[in-house]
Amino acid sequence: MGIGERIKRARQSLGYSAEQVAEHLGVAPTTIYRYENGDISKLPSNHIIPLAEFLHISPQYLMGWESELTSTLQTTEEAKFEAESTPKNKRVRILCRGLNRLSPEDFDKAEDMFRIMFSKTYPDLFEKGNDDK
Repeated sequence: MGIGERIKRARQSLGYSAEQVAEHLGVAPTTIYRYENGDISKLPSNHIIPLAEFLHISPQYLMGWESELTSTLQTTEEAKFEAESTPKNKRVRILCRGLNRLSPEDFDKAEDMFRIMFSKTYPDLFEKGNDDK
């Protein structure tokens, strides 16, 4: 199995479109289709780790250095759950990446700002148990 087939299988198992993968890598969707179809056989080295992380597989598996899918970073169920909870909107993903980089103190400040912004419109948003809505 080649790199293209590994990309396609991982992408489809997570329910991602080629467009979502392309957006994550900053390439055209046709580039992803060309990887998957084998039209482009050499994956740029700066795409290996970001692509593997996005698809929840190890770089070793992606490149064919390990043939077993057991080398994946997460189980399929964990990856599906994470994929479902991954924001599909680019602007939301950018905000999430920014929030993930904040120090604990700055994150608390950001959370306070969100509470102020959304408390009137969505009063139950920050109640316990609402983190999956």
